[in-house]
Amino acid sequence: MAFSLALVDFDGTLADSMPYWLRLPADTLRAAGLPQPEGFAEYIRSVPIREIARDMGAKYPQLEAETPLAVRWSAEMAAHYAREIPLKPGAKKLLQTLRAAGLRVYILSATRRALLDPAIERLGVAPLVDGVYAEEETGSKRTEAPYAFFRDRLGVPYEKMLLAEDAPRNLAAAEALGVSGVGVYDESMKEYTEIIRAGAAVYLPDFSDLSALEELLR
Repeated sequence: MAFSLALVDFDGTLADSMPYWLRLPADTLRAAGLPQPEGFAEYIRSVPIREIARDMGAKYPQLEAETPLAVRWSAEMAAHYAREIPLKPGAKKLLQTLRAAGLRVYILSATRRALLDPAIERLGVAPLVDGVYAEEETGSKRTEAPYAFFRDRLGVPYEKMLLAEDAPRNLAAAEALGVSGVGVYDESMKEYTEIIRAGAAVYLPDFSDLSALEELLR
């Protein structure tokens, strides 16, 4: 099948940023002397950080006595994105492979542009993609909204789109629409590996060997 468009996630797919994100809620509870609720570790891996901040602020109002959690966490992560969050090995090779196959390539991230853009520039990713969008602009990848956004904006039908992503719920939502999934391994989602592998057109444990992706793109 000839694909025309690749949508590529940033956190956990191109960038090794999930450890930074996952530390925020746990460290916040620990600093306040609060125990982690049952299922907390799985919850924070599967829910956007802004929803976690909202839910934790509602459950533990004392955590927001001085500053809203979303504001505090955003400031912490802004520093990490601007200075230290790295790309995964071979991430640029992935983008180059997609471009070489003639696809338009857009980063589509749950992270807000104010945080994301400095990392994109610092890491030299901007020249390798056709654009960058955040879910705040397109809607959640767990819904049809972002795929409809690109379909309507670029005139690309779902069956000619790829989504490269580490999060199983995002991949499942895209695949249900006819978008082909390129599953990418991330340590934060390791227990979902078989679920991701089963649904994806291609599964990449890392970016050292892209031959399966290259075959899909032919």
